[in-house]
Amino acid sequence: MKYLLPIVTCVFIYVANASATDHAGKFAMKGAGLLPCSVYITERESESKVYYLIGGWIEGYMSAYNKHTADTFDITSFESLELMLLLIKNHCESHPSDRLHGVLDGVLVKLAPHRTLTENELVRVSDKERKTSLYRDTVRRIQLELTRRGLYKGEVDGRYNDGTKSALIAFQSDIRFDKTGFPDQATLWRLFRKE
Repeated sequence: MKYLLPIVTCVFIYVANASATDHAGKFAMKGAGLLPCSVYITERESESKVYYLIGGWIEGYMSAYNKHTADTFDITSFESLELMLLLIKNHCESHPSDRLHGVLDGVLVKLAPHRTLTENELVRVSDKERKTSLYRDTVRRIQLELTRRGLYKGEVDGRYNDGTKSALIAFQSDIRFDKTGFPDQATLWRLFRKE
């Protein structure tokens, strides 16, 4: 709990000053970004208030990134906060002294080529148990990637249709995932980032 007050105090300061940098492009980091990975891992394991505040800091950081980065509507084309927190955890487990801001910056650099460039329609996808909304551009990317792998033969139109679902089931089968046809976080991560 000793980290709670500094995070609460500094998150708002950071967001308010998000667009300011000096002549060299440097800026003062505030809040949870200063915490080392070792603290992040400890707070995550205990599901503490600090851990949830870190999640809020990450969302604020990404919002500022979206606002102040050219040709960026959303740095995350499909990635949820939970996936971002997991990616950070995976890095932090082997690099306990790294600071959270550097880890998050590294993740954002990897996401940048696949970011959503402009605002676009949300496509709702659901099965019996789950629901999600994906940008239409993301659904097009799913269709293009499934086409590249020889699994999708339909039109690349950004509509999550039966052909897209069937092709995603085939992909899930290939990677030994549950064959749901649902574009969950793990399936999309594997589809876009691994051969």
